[in-house]
Amino acid sequence: MYLDQEILETRQSEDLPPHEQLERKEASGFLLRILDTLAPRQQEIVQLKFQNDLSYQEIAEITKLSVNNVGVLLHTALKTLRQSYASASREFIAFTPRVTS
Repeated sequence: MYLDQEILETRQSEDLPPHEQLERKEASGFLLRILDTLAPRQQEIVQLKFQNDLSYQEIAEITKLSVNNVGVLLHTALKTLRQSYASASREFIAFTPRVTS
């Protein structure tokens, strides 16, 4: 897996209530499990694009692929992620805390 759990967790705000921190941690784990279903090359492209914020041209230079191939791999990866998320999220129940006065 190319994406780093620590990076996702460090982006969480310490000012959030504990139940929101837990929900974010579970959501990031959920996202990583879905990303893990992608082929290694697709994982690499997604990481370079979204975690490192690189352009298609920069990704093409790093991976030795054409810019068009980078676009196709990214499009296919995102389509797969959307389908996997839609399928898996049906089983995911968000936590709604009780508010007591």
